[in-house]
Amino acid sequence: MDPLTQAIDTVDLPELVARLFPESGARPGRPGLYRAVWRGDKKPSLSLFKAGGVWFFRDHATGESGNAYHLLLAAGFSKAEAVEILLGERPLPELPKRLRRGKEKPKPPVDLGAALSEAQARLREARELPEVLKGRGLTLREAVLLGMGLSPEGDLYLPIHDPEGRLVAVKVRHLRPRDGQRYRYLTRGCGTPPWYGPGYGKRAGVLVVEGELNAVALYLAVGDLLDVVGVAGVNGTLPEPDGRPTFLLLDGDEAGRKAAERWQAELGGYLLTPLEGGDACEVAEALGREALRKEVLARVAEAFLERGGANS
Repeated sequence: MDPLTQAIDTVDLPELVARLFPESGARPGRPGLYRAVWRGDKKPSLSLFKAGGVWFFRDHATGESGNAYHLLLAAGFSKAEAVEILLGERPLPELPKRLRRGKEKPKPPVDLGAALSEAQARLREARELPEVLKGRGLTLREAVLLGMGLSPEGDLYLPIHDPEGRLVAVKVRHLRPRDGQRYRYLTRGCGTPPWYGPGYGKRAGVLVVEGELNAVALYLAVGDLLDVVGVAGVNGTLPEPDGRPTFLLLDGDEAGRKAAERWQAELGGYLLTPLEGGDACEVAEALGREALRKEVLARVAEAFLERGGANS
């Protein structure tokens, strides 16, 4: 991951806005509706929120949206200035005292391996599929075999490994949203690494899908034929292309349609028609894994034949 992308993925956008525009009302680490003071906003119309562990904004008055880099451009900074700010190459104003006093003390670093091991033991002791995994198209035994874990509060721990099988992050799926967010990462600063299915690199082609749990469902359905990669939402970090035929499966909603062009520009490959019965988890749960397998492989064959078998 390049330094700028990493900076965008890890920046506390509300804190950055609070430093640059104290009158905005933004508070470090807190999603909410604030004032876009750079354009004379009188009533709060700037949403700051997290998706997939990364901060984004939406200006409801202008329709502008994006990540921290895009917000800086919208606020009037040049591209060079925005890069300098995000990379820490430009000094920033001090955080207002009223916000510094209320800022949380730094938490000790999490021992990722130990925390995951404890959560895995807790899931192995479960007698039935935890509520947080219901409707996701997999069994308790499969969740255990894939190394998932369970927090004392009933949240899911999903281990994220790199292509070589090294643990790089643990993504938490909350049983119930916290601070308006369904997902977070157990450790800060890990970015949004893709989920790679076990044994990655051994199949003839790659299926890249929106959402890690959708990737789990697809790994269980077609992982004998295709390597499966799960991206942390439409704006998550994409895998590096490796020359194999690559198939892209996103949700059929507006966000998925908008992201499809970027994914294909970065990865090449074949864009598959979205599943008709919902996302992969929903299809697996409602129709069964074999139905999911047939639907996906039919789309792969259709896309491959339409392009004459030539990978873009």
